[in-house]
Amino acid sequence: MGRIARNRSKTGIIAANQQDNATLWAKIRALDVDAAHRVSRRIVDFARAHRATILTFEHLGHFKPQKGMYSHRGNEKRSYWLRGKIFKYSKYKAWNEGIVTSRVNPRNTSRDCARCSAPVARYDTGQPEEGYTPGAPLVFCPDCQMRGNADRNASIVIGKRLLTRYQKRLSQEKPPTPLATERSSKEEGVASSQDARSATEGHLTTLQGTERVTRMAPRRSKPSRMVLAETSISHQLRWFNE
Repeated sequence: MGRIARNRSKTGIIAANQQDNATLWAKIRALDVDAAHRVSRRIVDFARAHRATILTFEHLGHFKPQKGMYSHRGNEKRSYWLRGKIFKYSKYKAWNEGIVTSRVNPRNTSRDCARCSAPVARYDTGQPEEGYTPGAPLVFCPDCQMRGNADRNASIVIGKRLLTRYQKRLSQEKPPTPLATERSSKEEGVASSQDARSATEGHLTTLQGTERVTRMAPRRSKPSRMVLAETSISHQLRWFNE
């Protein structure tokens, strides 16, 4: 990236739709793809070793690099691109192992406590346990006195968000349609079958002289198909409580 920046400073204005430093950019893309494949393979192998059934990622598709120096914006852009590649490669690798993948909202995943959901302090080793330092390795919750690794805390928050979303979706689902009642068998005879159908459909028949008047009650609509609601995940998810 430094070489590309220096070359661009010497070149000046670059024409539209023209690729500069093509060889260097191809090398960078090859390195990123290789890193994404290696990281995604390690993630899937770790999940398989621990018999996990779901991999949960943060949805970072709407993130954009901040304005500033070219090198900083370039590094952030490559970081977001690499994370997207890691998710893409992990998705099909995990599917081949019988593991599904999902993404959740990344808002405040590293700022919330995994135990009580209160704001946490993130700090470096030897620093006061207060404030929030992005990228610091340690975390402390003033409310529940939880302390530990910041990345592990954020990972647990991500997993709990998936469980919360799944449980909320189940609570909002409509109850399953009841199964259709069994029809009367043919062995009972024609008369009994007609009586059962007459009682079910609600025929009310009266005789008035020679004129026969039939009043039809509303016919009950039968379900066209059975709708079975999904009640549980195929494998029980683990709930992390520290």
